[in-house]
Amino acid sequence: MSTDTQVISVLGGPGAGKGTQCSLLQKTFRCAHFSVGDLLRAEAAKPNSPYRDIIQENMTMGRVGPKEITVDILRKNIQEATGSCAQTILLDGFPRKMDQANYFEETIGTIAIVLVFECPEEILVDRLLQRKRNDDDVETIRRRVRTFNTTTAEVLAKYEALGKVVRIDVVASVEDVFLRVQTALHKADICLDKRPGIDIDAY
Repeated sequence: MSTDTQVISVLGGPGAGKGTQCSLLQKTFRCAHFSVGDLLRAEAAKPNSPYRDIIQENMTMGRVGPKEITVDILRKNIQEATGSCAQTILLDGFPRKMDQANYFEETIGTIAIVLVFECPEEILVDRLLQRKRNDDDVETIRRRVRTFNTTTAEVLAKYEALGKVVRIDVVASVEDVFLRVQTALHKADICLDKRPGIDIDAY
């Protein structure tokens, strides 16, 4: 990965809207969006993947998997990213543990900023139940929220000490949250290259 590449981490409980906001950022600016959850689900769906069983088990139990597996899958996808999107990378739902954060920065690159989407647990549960995905039931959702809160505490402490954490209240419309995200990035001096023909005021 180029030393000029900006890496933005977007963290938040399941259902906080990370994917929605990252998709808007990718649509509006020249950046590559990597949803770690989606990448892991895609890997688990491959019949011949050596990681299939362990990923499926971790997802069912609401656990964070081994750092080597997650970072290896992430690295392969980052390497495949097109050159036009390579200047800014959005890590959707990563890193969630200290070993992931350290291993990523040792082997891939430095994280410039961590956006933390804050949302009450009950709202997260309601949002996910409405999504009606196979791995979304109340017990699993609550376990995933608890796992997120527990495992990311140390990660957030690490980046807060470096002045890289920005917390964003996401109990608002998609449009309002997107404006808050853009404002947070601007204040943190994260420069994004707008795609041609995009009217930024439309968001």
